[in-house]
Amino acid sequence: MFFPGATDTPCMTSLSTPALSEDFDSRIHERPWYGRFVNWIAEARSHRVICLVIGIWLFNVFDLALTLLAHQQGLLDEENPLARHMLENGTPSIVLFKVGLLMIGTYPLLRFRRARVTELGSYVILVAYALLAVHWRECYELYTITATNHVHVAEIGGLLGTGS
Repeated sequence: MFFPGATDTPCMTSLSTPALSEDFDSRIHERPWYGRFVNWIAEARSHRVICLVIGIWLFNVFDLALTLLAHQQGLLDEENPLARHMLENGTPSIVLFKVGLLMIGTYPLLRFRRARVTELGSYVILVAYALLAVHWRECYELYTITATNHVHVAEIGGLLGTGS
């Protein structure tokens, strides 16, 4: 007979479930310390790759925003013919293009996130986009100097302290 709140249904009461053996906990700790350490590192790697991919997406959003801003202000001469065509056709096309490329590019990183080479590749990609962000900062600093001081590009070396 079945009673509400009972743990087993009538058809399952005749089935026996094997209990965990008492030495189950001891078998987990029988693995050598380095085996447990490697397992922990592999699990942590998965989490690090996810965080790195999030960083890659953030840098790409930053890059897209500054690309659109520079294009609208007339500061950008896009060298990529496909991106140039999309910029000329409006913002939605370049946004879809960038998001599509990001999804295609980050899928393998997330799919194989437990592999050591994926973590290394994620670090390399993140550093490349961080350097691109520094480049964008320098471009806007240069634009600010030229716009506020009414100088020509040839005179900028002296303003930045790098010219003679």
